[in-house]
Amino acid sequence: MENIAVTRLMRLINPLSVEIKLEILSKLSENLKIDFHSKRSNKEKLLDELFGAWSHLNGNLSNEILSNRNNSNREITFE
Repeated sequence: MENIAVTRLMRLINPLSVEIKLEILSKLSENLKIDFHSKRSNKEKLLDELFGAWSHLNGNLSNEILSNRNNSNREITFE
């Protein structure tokens, strides 16, 4: 589907003058820059929101996990 869209777009662009093609290229480049920066800022915002998400836990998290495990000493056989 994307290939068809590109082909149709190129059919529209081909007969245009070089100046108009350059203007289109400039506008597309600017559009890509805006999209790239907005996606990057969203990632940075998410990182800021997640920073310190585990800070409410004390330093004994690993000890707490180990103490809550259910260990069994029974032997398992596959017979």
